[in-house]
Amino acid sequence: MTDAQMPNSTSAQADSQLRAAGRPFADRVGELVRAWEADGRDEGRLVTGRAFFALYCWHLQTSRSGSRHDAATTAYVESAHRAIGGAAGWNAVLGRREHCSCHGERWRLENLSICLGCLQYVCYQLDGPCCHGAAIVG
Repeated sequence: MTDAQMPNSTSAQADSQLRAAGRPFADRVGELVRAWEADGRDEGRLVTGRAFFALYCWHLQTSRSGSRHDAATTAYVESAHRAIGGAAGWNAVLGRREHCSCHGERWRLENLSICLGCLQYVCYQLDGPCCHGAAIVG
């Protein structure tokens, strides 16, 4: 299933907001979380597809490093995770096949990373950062 096939009609604005390059990823997430809370935690503000993959990998990497996000961000990530089907949905996402932007090769998503600057999928063969100053997660 590609990003275009992922159910995201109610989340298109949130996905687009998170994919907007030019600002630090954490700032884009913070803006999404604030809007989500202002709308009463409306599920229509949860990210899907590529934007969800970036958000969840970023969240997991932060957790693995021993850091924690604030309660609202954690609640947003957990709600988005539930909305895609929880663990089963995450496993389905990881099983999808996508092309890396660096070489055009097709990989299972579990074998790709994502640049938090431009939200492009990258493979292990990428030599250096994709976008200046942006982290690669996944």
